Amino acid sequence: MGTLALALAFTGLATRAHAEDARSDPGRLLGYGAIGVPLRLTVDSALGQSRAAPVFADVLVGYALPGGRLRHGFGLGLSWNMGHDGGYTTAVYGGDQFALMPAYLAHYTLNPDVFALGHVGVPILVRGGPSAGLEVGAALAYRLLAGLGVFGAVNLAGFVADSFSLLASFELGLVVDYEVLP
Repeated sequence: MGTLALALAFTGLATRAHAEDARSDPGRLLGYGAIGVPLRLTVDSALGQSRAAPVFADVLVGYALPGGRLRHGFGLGLSWNMGHDGGYTTAVYGGDQFALMPAYLAHYTLNPDVFALGHVGVPILVRGGPSAGLEVGAALAYRLLAGLGVFGAVNLAGFVADSFSLLASFELGLVVDYEVLP
C-alpha cells in the first residue's frame, strides 16, 4: 500500500513539474538488471511457503517517449526465481519459474545525475504454473557515467493462482539510461 501511495504522490509531483518544464527532450532507451529480495505479505502454509520468498533476478528493457522532466513509456520485463521454495509436495526449484511483464513506465528527471523510474505491469508466469498478477514499483537511480547508473527499488506485486499471493520486494541493480538523439 505504501508503494502505491508513493507512486501516486510521485505522479502528482511529476505532473506539476512537467507543466513547468515545457521543453521536449528526445526519447530514452532504458534497461535494468537487478537482484531482489521478496517478503510474502500473505503465506499459504499448505504450499509449504515461508514469509521470505526466494531471491529473484529481474531484467527490464523499455523506451521512454520524448518529453520534459516526466516521460511516459513502455517496457517488457523478465523475472526468474534463483532459489528453492515450498515443501516437498509443491516444491519450486531455482530457475523453475519465469515471468514476462509488459509494463507502463514513468521516467522522471530530478537533476542531471538522479532520476526516478516507476512502473505498473502485468507479470504473467510462463513457466512454473499458470498465474498472472499486477505489480507496482518505484526506483531511484543515480548516474555513475553518462548512460550507466545504480538504483534501488521497492515493488508490490499480487498474484492469483491456487490462492492469492501478495509480495513486497526490495531490489538493487544497474540501470542503463541512453538518450536517443534525433
